[in-house]
Amino acid sequence: MSQRHPLIIHYTTSQLLGLAVGVILLLAAVVLAGFFYGHKTHSDDQQYIKDLELSYEKQSEKLAASRQALVAVELTAKIDAAALEQTRQQMLDMQQQIYRRDQELRLYREMLQDNSGSTGLSVSDFHIEKVGEGLYQYDWVAMQKTHEAKKLRVNANIWVIGKQDEKVKSLPLSKIDADIDDLPIQLKMRYFSINRGLVKLPQGFNPEFIKVTLRYPWIEKPQFEKKFVWQVQE
Repeated sequence: MSQRHPLIIHYTTSQLLGLAVGVILLLAAVVLAGFFYGHKTHSDDQQYIKDLELSYEKQSEKLAASRQALVAVELTAKIDAAALEQTRQQMLDMQQQIYRRDQELRLYREMLQDNSGSTGLSVSDFHIEKVGEGLYQYDWVAMQKTHEAKKLRVNANIWVIGKQDEKVKSLPLSKIDADIDDLPIQLKMRYFSINRGLVKLPQGFNPEFIKVTLRYPWIEKPQFEKKFVWQVQE
């Protein structure tokens, strides 16, 4: 039966020294490799951060410019809207002026053609248009024919007569026109007075007539009294 003997390797001092140097060099190589790799990674990270910061600054500048452009557009839109509203209001004023002048020319023509010789107060026209739910715009013309060519004061009373809940109801103009504080309406006119307004009728109220009276303040009895049929112009 064979016997086993332990394997013993003998190293010389130079061999051990060489092995130690090799291990040291290997560790140094690993450390250097790790250092360079870490340095490169750090440099890449720093460059990435710088790129992000640069991109953020550019986007911030673009956002600020966009906000300034938006503010400018909004300001321009407001200015345009104000100018448009002003133009619309001017057109409405011009339309009212044209309407008034047309009415005045028509009334002057009628007065020139009237050879009846009668004098007194009258209402030549009552015009009604619907402008909304329960809202109506009205125009009416008071006239006077007198031998005195001077302005006189005339008191006017107007009521809208109709039915509500099957009952006859009379509404004074001061109750349904926010611009009329009280009756009578005091007019000053030489030949005629063109009047306009807006009334809001109560819900469920059905208008049928408009009653108008005119009188001079120094006379108690009305010089003119008439009922006009409530007729809305299309």
